[in-house]
Amino acid sequence: MKKAYAGLGLVLVVMVLVFALGSFFRENWAASQTPGVLERFLVRWVLSSARQTGAEIKNPLLPTEENLREGREFYEQQCVFCHGLDGRGQRPDGIQFYPPVPSLVERDNELTDGQRHFIVSNGIRYTAMPSFVKVLAPEQIWKVILWLRHLSDQGQFPAGPRTSEK
Repeated sequence: MKKAYAGLGLVLVVMVLVFALGSFFRENWAASQTPGVLERFLVRWVLSSARQTGAEIKNPLLPTEENLREGREFYEQQCVFCHGLDGRGQRPDGIQFYPPVPSLVERDNELTDGQRHFIVSNGIRYTAMPSFVKVLAPEQIWKVILWLRHLSDQGQFPAGPRTSEK
């Protein structure tokens, strides 16, 4: 009886493996195309683990004029190429990334400040999001996050010059 269960279990494992590999190879993996079901599942799974880390950590900096100005400068130096000046992410007429570059200012993509700090510091493996731990100091990352909160509260990129001001 044990051999029958073991054989049935082995058959089930092989069937799942064959199905998984078959659907993996049927997927369209081009960055310019809409992803298939398997790829969307894998991306959600990878991103869900990144979003759980650091959720309880609060931003130690206040959104003063100086911190927002510096956060804007760091954002413009490091983040604009992918996320755009307004923080809205990938545009249909721009460079196509997959997974698509997410909006950093829309409410449906709400992350805590601690989660954002973790993601910016460490990046997200298997995406275009690099680690900035060697590029920006932790305080600089917190300032970028303050700037993103400001953009989100504004609902759009505020008027005025878009370059660094001193």
